[in-house]
Amino acid sequence: MIRRLGDRYGLQNESLHLLSGGADPAYSARIWLTDQTALSFHVSLLGPYYGIHLPGIPEEGPVAPEIAREIEATYPGYRPIPSELGNEVVPDVAMAGASMGKATINMCLFSVAWTFVDPA
Repeated sequence: MIRRLGDRYGLQNESLHLLSGGADPAYSARIWLTDQTALSFHVSLLGPYYGIHLPGIPEEGPVAPEIAREIEATYPGYRPIPSELGNEVVPDVAMAGASMGKATINMCLFSVAWTFVDPA
């Protein structure tokens, strides 16, 4: 999937550290939409969910549905986590990059990298 998407877009694989024993709850990558703006996506290793973090620019329009199709074809049964659920704070969780009471479900399922793309 990463190779196929990388053939079409400027893709940065954020999961290479997993090969060396790094610990993240998801595979993550970003696709550069402009020279300075990226869309990131994450496929959870903990459950059948994925997230596409949109930066809020027009260039994301045609790319986001294509990423969703690729993820769902590669990982049958995986579905996007609803934003109203993913943005919920988990009160009794602290993790690298999020102090106690600041981590969201998105951060727990995907990675603190979820916060690396700020919407415009």
